[in-house]
Amino acid sequence: MERVPFQQIQEVLQNVLIKKGFTAGRAELGARLFTEASRDGVYSHGLNRFPRFIEYIEKGYVKIDQEAIATKQMGALEQWDGQLGPGNLNAYTCMERAIELAQAHGIGLVALRNTNHWMRGGAYGWQAAEAGMIGLCWTNTIPNMPAWGAKNPVFGNNPLIIGFPKEDGHIVLDLSLIHI
Repeated sequence: MERVPFQQIQEVLQNVLIKKGFTAGRAELGARLFTEASRDGVYSHGLNRFPRFIEYIEKGYVKIDQEAIATKQMGALEQWDGQLGPGNLNAYTCMERAIELAQAHGIGLVALRNTNHWMRGGAYGWQAAEAGMIGLCWTNTIPNMPAWGAKNPVFGNNPLIIGFPKEDGHIVLDLSLIHI
């Protein structure tokens, strides 16, 4: 099986994002996050999700020029508003901030609201682990799954991510409820 190199995929996605109006830096990060998801086997939130992401930009659901901003700060705790900007970039920014807070205070907690789909949640667990931190991340979702034995969706799959740094290889658990 022939494989397309990581860098080539990232460059194509980055160019698409730049054509949609992203700055070079934000396009590079966004493209990298999508490409890493596919490289790591999370196809549903990598290349397979990218066309829907572009569609949501075109429909105005994702505001490419908006970035997460801090709205409340209390020591190691902060609340941020994503301003409907790209969810993966907002989540990445907020994990960066949580890492900074943890380095200063021993713990960092950042709550993010008013954002879009954060794509692969495990990316932020890896981000924390790479920084030598334990990361706990979770989010809510729209109702997309039925209760056991039912047919209509009534609850979300609500992902939970836990990242642990280790010298011999980090451990990242990327979990969500699944319906079998």
